[in-house]
Amino acid sequence: MKKKLIISVVLIGLLTGGIGYLLLSYSYSQGHRVGKLVKLSKKGFLPKTYEGILDLGSGDQLTWNFSIHNDELGQELSKESGKMVRLEYRELLWKVFYQSKYDVVSWKVIRPEEEMTLLCRLVNIMRKNSNIVDLTRPLIEEFDQDLMINIRECQRKHPR
Repeated sequence: MKKKLIISVVLIGLLTGGIGYLLLSYSYSQGHRVGKLVKLSKKGFLPKTYEGILDLGSGDQLTWNFSIHNDELGQELSKESGKMVRLEYRELLWKVFYQSKYDVVSWKVIRPEEEMTLLCRLVNIMRKNSNIVDLTRPLIEEFDQDLMINIRECQRKHPR
């Protein structure tokens, strides 16, 4: 009788542990984000992780919080603070021990010429539809003159 009870308790413990591990580490989506690395700090009580903020374009309105569970990756990325980076991530079901459910798995610094190339590609796509141009031009002119200068540079390099 004791033997069956011990085996049952062990099996229930293993099953609960396995389900818990799957729920805490299963990723149901993956993707990438590009922006300026604003903050990266190491935090946590039991599992210490790197917690960061990526500025996606317009201050607090477009920021993205993320975690890095890999210490080596976090140490490398912390040297790139203030630079434009592309972060590859996986999204976890829950963020039990972390501040964010987005776990960064790799990263790459985006060089300024790459940024300009990406912007020019976007501008060329948008120029194909005059409604989009008419809608976005006044907003860009009002809120981000530097962006408008870069857009005009793209138009000079790649006229219609």
